[in-house]
Amino acid sequence: MRRNMNVALVSLGLLLGTAGCNSFLTGDKLSTDPNNPAVATIQTLLVGIQGGQFAFQEGTVPTMVCMWMQQCGATNGRYVEQAGRYVFGAGSNIGANGGDWATIYTGGGLIDMDTIAKMAIVAGDSIFLGIDLVWKAFTLGSATDMWGSIPYTQIRTSPTPALDSQLVLYDTVQAMLSTAIRKLTSGVATLPTPHDLVLGGDPTKWIAVAHTLKARYFLHTVEAAANGKLGGRTVANVFTDALAEATSGISDATGASDFRSFHTGSGYPQSNAWFTFQDNSAFGGDLESGKALVDYMNARSDPRRADYFCQNSAGGYAGDDFNVPQADVSAFDCEPTRFSPAFRVPFVTYQENQLILAEANLALGNTAPAQANLQNAYDAVPLTGHTASAILPAALLDSIMMEKYVVMFQNIEALSDYRRTCIPNLAVVTPNVLSLTAVPGELFYPQTERNANANVPSESQEVTNHVRTQSDVTPCTGSGAQAYP
Repeated sequence: MRRNMNVALVSLGLLLGTAGCNSFLTGDKLSTDPNNPAVATIQTLLVGIQGGQFAFQEGTVPTMVCMWMQQCGATNGRYVEQAGRYVFGAGSNIGANGGDWATIYTGGGLIDMDTIAKMAIVAGDSIFLGIDLVWKAFTLGSATDMWGSIPYTQIRTSPTPALDSQLVLYDTVQAMLSTAIRKLTSGVATLPTPHDLVLGGDPTKWIAVAHTLKARYFLHTVEAAANGKLGGRTVANVFTDALAEATSGISDATGASDFRSFHTGSGYPQSNAWFTFQDNSAFGGDLESGKALVDYMNARSDPRRADYFCQNSAGGYAGDDFNVPQADVSAFDCEPTRFSPAFRVPFVTYQENQLILAEANLALGNTAPAQANLQNAYDAVPLTGHTASAILPAALLDSIMMEKYVVMFQNIEALSDYRRTCIPNLAVVTPNVLSLTAVPGELFYPQTERNANANVPSESQEVTNHVRTQSDVTPCTGSGAQAYP
């Protein structure tokens, strides 16, 4: 199936397009097959949402997160401005992520996912519906992670939809994933096998992904629970739920059941977007490795360095520091594995699941299981010479989250992990244009959306709120790890 599908999975149009709600949420041609004037089929729509969300998960947003988390560095132009001075609003060269916002909602986004769901329900196909719901939960969860409160419940009925609370949307995402699990478990298939580029239409693998995502999104509410924002739910309740879900999550240590993008690598449109940016962009050389990540990996002789970075002129690895300029920094232009055309960028993985289990077990006082989960993550690399059972309980959270910091390279989840734990202990870039005293915690709403929808707050309001989402109560200021009450 994959060999026969000549689909443009990543395009500059998806990454750079802009529109406001009043222009992209209505119309009779939102979901059409570009190769056929007829209305798109459920299969072409499924391929379309995969392409659209691959673009989002590999595009500008993860690039920004990579720089904020100092996993990436920058040289020249807009990336130095964005990462070195936190210039990323409407007045910056990079804009305010209008194309990324559109990709969440328009063709290949939530609207098409709703259409797939309707078609699957009419056909009585639970497999199609379940896969679609996992994609929808992942898309909505990613959007609220990055923007906080966003339009959702009114996007189909109003040109100026109200914003739904981030914490309410996390509940919505959990409900979607629970429904997806039930539908996938039922196994009812009335349509041909889905053109599933990720897991080949395997319901068992999608069920495991859904459980891992549920665990992930439970963790995103830990800080809210600690500050009384979840009613009677406590931090222990949240970690208990995360542990239960991750226990049923991705368990295949080979990586064959990981939720990853798919690229043929045949030409730029069908290549990993990280490769496309580096190889076919005037700004490609502007992105390089970040000192915080490189230094940590160097200190442990991490074998993944060759997959992540190019060697510098001295034959080693060195990262960029926005506060203290570095010379002879490792770039990505040699096309290390993570930047190769056909590389399948990981979104949700066995390693993440093991590290969720480790964090939850530790928070609940289960030290030995937490150490075992961390060891499983080490062994999946494999990371020899690292024995999790030898790590003392006081140092265990740092070890878990630092391993996750490495694992989540190129993944927007790195920001949520940092907001929750303040690990690693990153130095805030100073001075910065917004006078922030902490790493930014969310994206600004696109100016296109702000122009079209009066419900969207101004950038000045977001700065007043310290550019933080509802679940990110206590900002990380570089003073060390954040303890769970």
